[in-house]
Amino acid sequence: MLRFADWAGERRGICEALVAMSASGRFGTGPVCDEVQQVLAMVLKAGATAGELRSDIDPTDVGGILAGLLSVAGAPEQRPQLNRMVDVVVDGLRSR
Repeated sequence: MLRFADWAGERRGICEALVAMSASGRFGTGPVCDEVQQVLAMVLKAGATAGELRSDIDPTDVGGILAGLLSVAGAPEQRPQLNRMVDVVVDGLRSR
């Protein structure tokens, strides 16, 4: 998640586009979102197979969560807040 945040932060307008897509209900559609969802699905499946992550997680939900996090703390100077929020999300994704 932090690598995605780094990637998004390096590209002008990505955070704003994610927020706009999420607000419009279009998050999870289009070629870029499709690719992000595929990567998330692979990571989530590998984590579930390893017993590290829950197996009931929808990649679209995680993408929406990431969009929300970046809308609140996507700027480089907000990185400490983003790190804290990602820690909370990852803790919620862990297998219990």
